[in-house]
Amino acid sequence: MSYTSFSIAAPGRAYDGVTVGSDRWNELLGQQMAILEAAGTEQILSGYAAAIGKFINVNKYASVENSETVIAKLAAAQLIEVEASGPFIEFERWFELIG
Repeated sequence: MSYTSFSIAAPGRAYDGVTVGSDRWNELLGQQMAILEAAGTEQILSGYAAAIGKFINVNKYASVENSETVIAKLAAAQLIEVEASGPFIEFERWFELIG
């Protein structure tokens, strides 16, 4: 069963002092994207929320385990610092659940 995750995160320490667009930045971003790709991640939404100064991501995975693996690998490589991550529940489903 697929799993859709909503995450709030900041760049990890690996990006400290790295200039956006530099060779090192491109290398880190490539490493980050490779982790997502290896887990079969479908990025539904990804962007920067200026009001809170964090990145927001909505990703779809084949399973909860794939989501957990991505978060663990990104954190271990210090590519992201996760503030919050959990299931994304669409309004219709939420109303069914709280019914």
